[in-house]
Amino acid sequence: MRAIFLSLSTAVLLAACIEVEMTVEVLGEDEAQLTGFVQMHRDFYEMTGGNSSVCTDVDGARLELTDTHMRCVLDKTGSFEEVMLVNQSDDVDVEFPEMLVHLGGDRVRALFAKGGSEDELDQITDDPMTRAMMRQMFTGMSVSLTVKGREIESSTGTISEDGTSATVTFGVDDILAPAEDRIEDFETILRF
Repeated sequence: MRAIFLSLSTAVLLAACIEVEMTVEVLGEDEAQLTGFVQMHRDFYEMTGGNSSVCTDVDGARLELTDTHMRCVLDKTGSFEEVMLVNQSDDVDVEFPEMLVHLGGDRVRALFAKGGSEDELDQITDDPMTRAMMRQMFTGMSVSLTVKGREIESSTGTISEDGTSATVTFGVDDILAPAEDRIEDFETILRF
């Protein structure tokens, strides 16, 4: 599940009716805590086979099933590599290098790139029927990413009033916007 979140392949996220709320708190020059959830409608979860391993195979995750949703709750603390490493079902590790990079001293760069979804999104936004269907299906779904530290130096997201976190939140309209109006990579420079 974190692989989906971290690569920000947004078309895939919304196509699976997935809602994401994640926070990465930088604790030191090579230590972070990842908390949050990835949630999808229970009907979609069951339609895809109800495979709980998408959550339970992820270290630091637990599966919660309600009448309406499947929620994978994450809470993991470790080195940048441990927090950003995902073990896929085929026992192939997928690492996201340079997502958290120690810049020296007490500074870290956090980068959550949109991934390779631009071509996919161009195809979707070029077809008015597909665009309308996606808007209808994914109304209310959102992805929210937050990075926390002692102090945020700069960010492409919204910096909190106390200056200790930066957040970006987007929904289907942000993703289906024309290429020049789509969300940027979420990059934050912070102090821990």
